[in-house]
Amino acid sequence: MRRLHNSHRFMLGASVVALCAVAPLTALAQDAAAPADTTVEEVVVTGQRASIQSAQALKKNAEQLVDSITSTDIGALPDRSVTEALQRVAGVTIGRTSDGRDADRLSVEGSGVQVRGLSWVRGELNGRDNFSAKSGRTLSFEDVPPELMAGVDVYKNPSADIVEGGVGGTVNLRTRLPFDSNKRIIAYSADMSIGDLSKEWKPSGSVLYSDRWDTNIGELGFLIDLSDSQLSSRTDTISVDPYYARTDLVPGKTVYVPGGFGYRSLDFERERKGIAAALQWRPNDQWEASLQFLRSSATAASTEHAVGFNAGSSNYPAAGTSYTYDSSGRFVSGTLASSLGGTSLGSSTLDTRYAERSSVTSDYALNVKWNPNDKWSFTGDVQYIYAKTKTVDFTVFNALSGDAAAATLDLTGDMPLITMNNDESYTSNPASYYLNAAMDHHDRNDASEWAQRFDGAYTFDDGGWLKSFRFGVRNTYRESTTRETNYNWAAVAPSWGTSNTIDKLPTYQGYYSLYSFDNYFRGKVHLPATFVLPTASLVQNYAQGAALLANISSTSGGWWTVFNGDYDNLTAGGASGGVNRQKEKTLAGYGLLRFGHDVSLFGDEREIDGNFGVRVVQTESTSKGIQLFSPITLTSIPLADRNFANGAKSDYTGGRDYLSVLPSLNVRLKLTPEMFVRFAAGKSIVRPDFSQLQPFYTISATNGYTTGGACSTTIPSNASANCVYQYTATAGNPNLKPIRSTQYDLSYEWYFASTGSLTATLFYKDVYNFITNGTETIQFTNNGVTRDVLVTQPYNAGHGKIKGFEVAYQQYYDQLPGALRGLGVQANFTYVDSKGARNAASNPYDSSSVGNITANQDELPLEGLSKKSYNVAALYDLGKVSARLAYNWRERYLLTTTAANINIPAWYDDYGQLDGSIFYTVDDSLKIGFQAVNLTNTKTKILVSYPGKPEEGLTGHNWVVADRRYSIVLRGTF
Repeated sequence: MRRLHNSHRFMLGASVVALCAVAPLTALAQDAAAPADTTVEEVVVTGQRASIQSAQALKKNAEQLVDSITSTDIGALPDRSVTEALQRVAGVTIGRTSDGRDADRLSVEGSGVQVRGLSWVRGELNGRDNFSAKSGRTLSFEDVPPELMAGVDVYKNPSADIVEGGVGGTVNLRTRLPFDSNKRIIAYSADMSIGDLSKEWKPSGSVLYSDRWDTNIGELGFLIDLSDSQLSSRTDTISVDPYYARTDLVPGKTVYVPGGFGYRSLDFERERKGIAAALQWRPNDQWEASLQFLRSSATAASTEHAVGFNAGSSNYPAAGTSYTYDSSGRFVSGTLASSLGGTSLGSSTLDTRYAERSSVTSDYALNVKWNPNDKWSFTGDVQYIYAKTKTVDFTVFNALSGDAAAATLDLTGDMPLITMNNDESYTSNPASYYLNAAMDHHDRNDASEWAQRFDGAYTFDDGGWLKSFRFGVRNTYRESTTRETNYNWAAVAPSWGTSNTIDKLPTYQGYYSLYSFDNYFRGKVHLPATFVLPTASLVQNYAQGAALLANISSTSGGWWTVFNGDYDNLTAGGASGGVNRQKEKTLAGYGLLRFGHDVSLFGDEREIDGNFGVRVVQTESTSKGIQLFSPITLTSIPLADRNFANGAKSDYTGGRDYLSVLPSLNVRLKLTPEMFVRFAAGKSIVRPDFSQLQPFYTISATNGYTTGGACSTTIPSNASANCVYQYTATAGNPNLKPIRSTQYDLSYEWYFASTGSLTATLFYKDVYNFITNGTETIQFTNNGVTRDVLVTQPYNAGHGKIKGFEVAYQQYYDQLPGALRGLGVQANFTYVDSKGARNAASNPYDSSSVGNITANQDELPLEGLSKKSYNVAALYDLGKVSARLAYNWRERYLLTTTAANINIPAWYDDYGQLDGSIFYTVDDSLKIGFQAVNLTNTKTKILVSYPGKPEEGLTGHNWVVADRRYSIVLRGTF
């Protein structure tokens, strides 16, 4: 079944390429065969067709390789988020998990963008910096209201006048200006959406006012655009734990058995608010000024209920049963028990979790243009941007005081089948549970930047090769502060305490209930039992719930405490902790020469144009952290080592300066006025993430034993702990260099109609200075004592190659008769491959994550890189009706080298999703539409490696279903 599925996907991808090649040739032949006096009925360009025509014109006339999505209707990007819209672009893929390492929780609107397999993508707003505060480096596109956008441009190769920072590419979000229109505009959009799992209607809407006036001081324009968008969704998940290698189950053979199973349901609520305002002034033909403001805020909250039974590496066939295995020795089905011949499951985890993330980005920009004459033009630009985020993540865990009955797990079908014969009077009774533990995580981050830019251009006389010369300087000052706790798990009222079952904890009354997992997997999956879980009201109010649990913990044998808000005194254990303060200054200058002329080529005169330039940028970075010397308490350790490891904490400052020279070349050969060949070459950089630069050194000693005069970890017969075998530390690396690339593009473009094109692009990137994790010895001095410390931290290592191709085709078949002439198609296919690339552990302070990436970095591909992906969209646009049915597919890819909690590689399996929309134009003031997302009800499948097999023989870990979303939409312009 799997082989047939893959074959089907490949054949569909091949069909796309064949269609791209054949369809325009057919259309051209039909046009050529038409009589000279044939009258072609005019096609009125509106709505969806107008957006496609506008985007194609931008691509055709650009000086470099660019793909665009435009919105001619107000609030009418083709998808309900910027991220979802970007996935339709050739070479662009998106992630669908809320965090790169989280293999358990989906983001229904998508999160994270990769261009040609690389996640190092620079986000811009109107050609200026824009970022979210988590790292102060990148923009979370899912936080940006799509209703505010006039369009989105994806630049895939560099140009000297484009701000540096995107090895994968640059995504520029464009908002509107009042001078974009020559008349007053009042426009609105409104919709109501519902998910078939969440079953809750949520509204979204936007309103825009724009006008311009002739006054005594010149022409003035004003625009304001407001938006508010809400979403409610649900995902259901069944999980099978990673497999363990077992030699104790089948004599003389190694078999692989999962450690347990679980299931969860996650309710998600999101609200985005945005305001875009602009004031333009043109006093005369020489001067123009604009003042722009954009504020984007988003709040995302998820409430999760989960049940898990996780025996780990020690489960056995229940009494009177046996496991079955496939030909590779992997578990297929069986009844799991916690002991050989046992009748119960053992360890249980039943939890309710609430996570809320809020973000705000405010952007202020002033731009002044001066054109003193036909030859010269100058532009000055000043920008200030401030971003902040806040996260509260709170989980409460119940556990059964006894053992649940043995469970049968059957993996022979499309979905895992779990069967448990539990006594409901036991699983539904609060007296059967104790309040096991709680866990919280917090972060509060902010980032800001001042950016100033001055550009000029000189236009040469007509007739020569040289068209114009552009030049400019830009400097920035950015500050980023990340405050983050670890994931603080601690017991609250453990089973060994007296009277600790939840029914005997008076202050806990009303904060637990039976959870029924209503309509789980739309009723198509059997649930084994109903269990008692903490209520959502307990975890959704951290201040109240945390105080309650801390009070219970203090009297019930636990050690869980409330976070006191002091980020500065955290240690960097577990996940990252403490405060990361970064400052960065850049100074850049560029020169860009535009050229063009007719040349004699292939026996005819053909035009060549393009640009050549170089960008030079100096970067100065400063990182502030601490060095913490974990204390040694053993008095048998030599005094010098006790003086060094004395528990002291001191400030640490690091950083580096570097100069980057980034040349670029873009050349276009016009074979005909509508058929081009482009060549592009250039160098790009992407600076390290601020989390990778954090100099937070936690230095610890490994105690040793003196044996024969040498210090060793081997315990002698007369053991005495009287030496330090080794000092170790984990940290970020403030001395990291940027990742660099040299890249080439060769494209063929044929624009055979205003909404018809066929393009193909070959691309190649040579990427240097991949940031991965490793160890090196660094000397530290404390309290007058110097010691060598083996430090595990990110470092720059080696280089790799990324190469591939894109093919894209779009056309409306206007030559068809009658109503059929409204039919059209968009299709694209992308192939990407990499060699020698390295993945970086996302968190240098997580020892399990660091160890796993080091072990597997030479065997695994790049995270987020799908070799094959494609889009196919059937279009209809004629008269008052506009419709689209769009299918997006991407091949299996490595989600993360170290999935959270399980710390092994996880893969996102092949995924395809069908979305659709239809709109009817009543008149200019009203357009009615219906949109649907995930019509195919596609299940997501997460795969994981099993022991010793990083990429081979992957096993199912998570099976997930998400809402089918439906929206009723109203749009209009006055």
